[in-house]
Amino acid sequence: MAAHAQQQILDAMKAALVAAITAARRNVFVDRPDELSTSDVPAIVIEAGDEDVSAEGVNMPFVLTRIWNVDTICVAAGKLAAAAARDLAREVEVTLHADISAATFGGLCRPIELLAARPQLTGQSSETVAEVRQSWRITYFTRSGSPDVLA
Repeated sequence: MAAHAQQQILDAMKAALVAAITAARRNVFVDRPDELSTSDVPAIVIEAGDEDVSAEGVNMPFVLTRIWNVDTICVAAGKLAAAAARDLAREVEVTLHADISAATFGGLCRPIELLAARPQLTGQSSETVAEVRQSWRITYFTRSGSPDVLA
């Protein structure tokens, strides 16, 4: 049995960002609940969000259209943290929209859509931590009763 389609997409997203060799290098995390240490930044954190599901058809199994929100959080620290976080967000956007295969994670979903980017700056001077949270919409399809099988 395969992993839930959401996990398949998250794994593909992480693999794409690690392979892109961004400023975060291998510091790409999925669903990380702990605070990042200074050795973990720059980093990209991928957070799964809410999903809306609608059924199509009259016979079971239904085709389910799933619209899912996922955030990437680009984190940098130091005196130039804000610029570094913005540049990391640029790298994420370039990677995820490099081509149709990248934008669909090899055909797992429709092309990913960037909905918003929200910067946040905390700390002071050399202790500054900056984040750019990018919100993405991912649309994919499964059949009812089979959340691990993409339709």
